[in-house]
Amino acid sequence: MRNGPYELVIAPEDYPGKKYRERYCYEHQLVWWERTGQVVPVGFLIHHKNEDKRDNRFNNLEMKSKGEHTRDHNKPAKMISYRCNYCESVFERSLRVMKSSLKNGRRVSFCSRSCGAKYYHQRGIYRSIRKA
Repeated sequence: MRNGPYELVIAPEDYPGKKYRERYCYEHQLVWWERTGQVVPVGFLIHHKNEDKRDNRFNNLEMKSKGEHTRDHNKPAKMISYRCNYCESVFERSLRVMKSSLKNGRRVSFCSRSCGAKYYHQRGIYRSIRKA
C-alpha cells in the first residue's frame, strides 16, 4: 500500500514505532528498526541516499536530523553577474531573484533601488507604487 511516494506495510506486533490505522508503518522505518534495533527519534528521519523512495534496502538508508536533511536538499542558488543599467557597475544576484526583470523584451537590472529610481527618473518613466 502506498502513501504518496512511500510504501506502507503491515507492522509486526512488536514494532514500537509509529503506526498508521493501528496496523501499518513505513517500510523504510521498519527496515531501519529491524537492522539497527532503534526507532527513529523525534527530530530525525530516514533519508534515501539514491533519492528513490521506493528503494528500501538498508544500505540505501541513513538517519539524518531534519535540519541536516533540509540543508542537503536546498542547494545554494546559482549566482550570475549583471551590469547595472544606471551606474554600469558589475554585481551578482541569484538567478531566482532576477528572473522577472525583463522589461519590454530587454533585461533591466540595477545594483540598488537607488540606481533603479535614478534610471527611471532620468528617462521620465514613473512607475506606479502599489499601496498595501
